[in-house]
Amino acid sequence: MSIHWLFGLAAAIMLAAGSCGADSIDIKALGVKGDGKTDDSAAIQKALDQSAFLGGGTVRLPVGKYRLDNPIRIPQGVTLEGEWKAPHHADLDKGTVILVYAGKGKESDPALISLAQSSGVKGLTIFYPEQRVPGTVAYPWTIQGSGMHCSVQDVTLVNPYKGIDFGTHANELHYIRNVFGCPLKMGVFVDKCTDIGRIENVHFNPHYWMRCGAEGVPTWPGIIEYLFKNCTAFEFGRSDWEYVLNTFSYGCKIGMRFFASKDGPCNGNFLGNGIDWAETAILIEQTQEPGLLFTNGEFVGGKGAETEIEVTSSHTGVVQFMNCSFWGPSKRIARIAGGSASFVQCNFVNWDATLYAIEGIDGDLTVQNCRFSHGTNHVTLGPEVKTAVIMGNTMTAAPVKIDNRSKGDVQVLANVSRAK
Repeated sequence: MSIHWLFGLAAAIMLAAGSCGADSIDIKALGVKGDGKTDDSAAIQKALDQSAFLGGGTVRLPVGKYRLDNPIRIPQGVTLEGEWKAPHHADLDKGTVILVYAGKGKESDPALISLAQSSGVKGLTIFYPEQRVPGTVAYPWTIQGSGMHCSVQDVTLVNPYKGIDFGTHANELHYIRNVFGCPLKMGVFVDKCTDIGRIENVHFNPHYWMRCGAEGVPTWPGIIEYLFKNCTAFEFGRSDWEYVLNTFSYGCKIGMRFFASKDGPCNGNFLGNGIDWAETAILIEQTQEPGLLFTNGEFVGGKGAETEIEVTSSHTGVVQFMNCSFWGPSKRIARIAGGSASFVQCNFVNWDATLYAIEGIDGDLTVQNCRFSHGTNHVTLGPEVKTAVIMGNTMTAAPVKIDNRSKGDVQVLANVSRAK
């Protein structure tokens, strides 16, 4: 037998294998319609399973509308990818649009899209046609991950009840990038993460539902009232070294919440985060001892908000704010009741003139090289404050006013006012 003939046979076999590889699955041949009326969930699941059987790869959904009456599961090593034109606001007549009918009224049902280890979704716009405000209906999570290296990229979640869940199941190295939308109860939930998750460029704003062009969108006052009473944009339980970069939320009850789940609390690096018009911008119930590092953040309390930063008495960890700005009609900038909190090189723009911008109730507090504007009362320290350093701050609208009733070690030094 000629050696050339053997090489030719091997090449033919490899070519044939390549032509029917995981990335070449014909979804139309498997029954996927993409007409917005036919339930495509079973056919899409068949394509995903076939991709996994062939060794993993990408199942591509071309431009169209895909109705899902049942949840789907993306197997290990498989990505479900659509055509996502990255609109500033979701346009339901462009790109790959998932129309969700699964799980209506059944919040505890399986997530619409479940990710296995090393699987992902990319390039999808996901819309719930029957969701309304008022008359909101609970749905399960839209996307839920478990295991290592699950990813969600380039996705618009137009109006989910609950968005992305990397907390119900143990996970590591999750990756969430370029996600936009208007979640109603919760945007992103993280817990049970023991190795460095990443969240980048996530933007939650009612505009993504308001401007999608669909029937039944809420009024602007209606959606703002609902979110202010009900929505948490980001919630973190146990996560070791979470990196959160360039995120934004508008109008939520809580912008970010940090708590101790049964698996523990969070530590992490938070850079360039914006939280606008929140009832509580950041709620900190517990952190790991390495703490939370907030840098270059912008935090705005909405009308009626008690405080922008709330650190509760249960907190025993560390939270540090560096080069951040705080404003809005909130009554206070921060209320610190436990653990250690510091504000360095921050800008406090406005708060209730009858109250103090920063209220220390308990724990350790540092306020250094900050600027206080528009208010007359700056820092108050209650009797239970353990230590405090209030140093090098500038007050622009009134003489320095620091109310110190602490029984602990307090150092107040070199604070100045340019008010005449």
